[in-house]
Amino acid sequence: MRTYQGEFTIEKPRSQVWAFVTNPHQMGPCIPDLIELNVESENRFRTLVKVGIGPIRGKFDLTSELTVEEPGRSASLSIRGGGMGSGVDMKAAMELSDTDGGTLLKWRCDTVISGPIASLGGRLIDGEARKITEKVFANLKTALLSAPDEEALAAEGDASAADEAAAAEAEEGTTAVKDV
Repeated sequence: MRTYQGEFTIEKPRSQVWAFVTNPHQMGPCIPDLIELNVESENRFRTLVKVGIGPIRGKFDLTSELTVEEPGRSASLSIRGGGMGSGVDMKAAMELSDTDGGTLLKWRCDTVISGPIASLGGRLIDGEARKITEKVFANLKTALLSAPDEEALAAEGDASAADEAAAAEAEEGTTAVKDV
C-alpha cells in the first residue's frame, strides 16, 4: 500500500470549496487526462482516464463513490477500477477547515495497485502519482478561483429575481412602482 498526503489553502470560503469538491459535475473535469465522466448519482461517478507510467500507457476505467463524513467539513472517496491488466483501489479522505481569508484542505490517499503497473519501480509510480495529484489540485484551484463568489452569486440571484418579477408584472399589463 502506498500513502500520499498533503494540504493546500485556497482563498475561498469553506462552504464554496465544500460545494465544489463534493459535486462530481464540477470536480470531475479537474481530473487530468479525463476522457469521459459519467455521473450516476450525486455521490457516485465513473471516469475513463488516460494513464501513462513509464513504458505502460493506456486507459483506466474507475468508479468513485463519495461518502460525506461531516457535512461541510470532511468526506471520503473510494475509487476502484483498472485497465491495461492492472487494478487500483484507493481510499481518499479530505478535511476542510477555515483559515484567515480562505480554506485549508487536508487530504490523504491510501492506494493499492496490482498488475503490471505494480511491478514498475516505486519511484516511477510515486512520480506519476505526485504529478497527477499536483495537476488535480492545480485544476481545482483554477476552477475555484475562476468561479464567482457566493456574494456575487447571491447578488446575481437577487437581480435575476427582481428582473423576473418586473418581467412578470410587465406581462400582466401592470406598471411596477419602485421606491427610489
